[in-house]
Amino acid sequence: MKKTILSIILALATITVLAQDKLIRVADKASWKKDNPRTTLFDREKARLLMPQGATFGVECISSFSPEWTLTYDSVARALVYREAQTNIWYTTYRATHKNKKVSKGHSKWVSRKRPKSYVAPDVKTFTLPVSDDQVAILRTVWKTAVYGAKDREVFILDGVNWEYFIDGRRAKSHRDKNVLVAFTEDLRKAVRSGDTNRKDSLISNEFQRVIDGLTLAPPPEVLPPGTVRKLIVWKGTVLNDSLAEFRSTIGTIGLDDRIYFYRRHQMLKSISYHYEEDEKREFAERYGIMAKDFVMEFETMPDTLCDAYVRQHPELMQTRRYVEGYVLDEDGKPLADAWVYVHSNSRAKGAATDSIGRFAFWLPRTDTLLDADCGEKYKGVTKVPITDAPIIIRLERKGI
Repeated sequence: MKKTILSIILALATITVLAQDKLIRVADKASWKKDNPRTTLFDREKARLLMPQGATFGVECISSFSPEWTLTYDSVARALVYREAQTNIWYTTYRATHKNKKVSKGHSKWVSRKRPKSYVAPDVKTFTLPVSDDQVAILRTVWKTAVYGAKDREVFILDGVNWEYFIDGRRAKSHRDKNVLVAFTEDLRKAVRSGDTNRKDSLISNEFQRVIDGLTLAPPPEVLPPGTVRKLIVWKGTVLNDSLAEFRSTIGTIGLDDRIYFYRRHQMLKSISYHYEEDEKREFAERYGIMAKDFVMEFETMPDTLCDAYVRQHPELMQTRRYVEGYVLDEDGKPLADAWVYVHSNSRAKGAATDSIGRFAFWLPRTDTLLDADCGEKYKGVTKVPITDAPIIIRLERKGI
């Protein structure tokens, strides 16, 4: 009996030691509050667990609903390396930074912790397959073609799982149509995982030109049936041009063009509803005479309570607000039209667009003290611009090419 108890104690001690080896102890409270890495903890752990030190190019699969993985070329090991998390890294880090708080009887919600708790890192399986220098050169060409051509070609999705390709410090990701590169990468991943050298060699030698052609040749124009659009966009019973809203990486994200469109009409965007089911799309088709191939988007708006016209109609608001105006310029001092200036840390909701001379103006609550500004993908956004009584000048730098 004593031997049994002693064996159990030793086994528990061994398990505890092994668990402690994998226990991730996060930053102290002061540094956590300073750095606020709630969104970066997942990225840090993903890189630590899945990215070999010698990785120079490859692809990572990022999904909130399945274990993440990477397929990379490791220049130190001179091999293709496939790493697969055995449990979801995102969920693990989320549990470390959030807690389930009871808000009422039978109801609870996840809230942020003041500092994250320690947690056990997920196990990771690693598979390697040697690759020759000639094959590395071919793979680099494929990856470069994908990353450097990603602006014009949407190629990085497979069945709703977001893939991000990287090479030479550059990244490219997208979220639309399937492409030959996805199938190529998926087959290569399976070859590395199974250790199938022949399959790997065949893929690289036989599929290379087809992959390059698939990435560089312009896709044939899509021809939709009469009375059909790819996406149907509706606002207050009016069908809008389907080029207005881009389908973003996060469902429900409202784009810069969308906000400006409604700002010009003295409206503030609240939300977007998406309808994917066939019966829902048929209902809209019966109502508007247009069938949506992919989905229907419905915008919900409210009157722009920050614009001058609204405040003039409600003069009592002037008691609690102040008039804020200014200009958005580029680094050469030229005005930037259609820049979006908004209250800091307000998810871009409370904002105003610049006109043709770069001017913006709105009435803001006196409690708001800082502004942010964006102007599309060509310019770097700025944050925490102090609000003053004098006209505010905001300068945006062009992003490096």
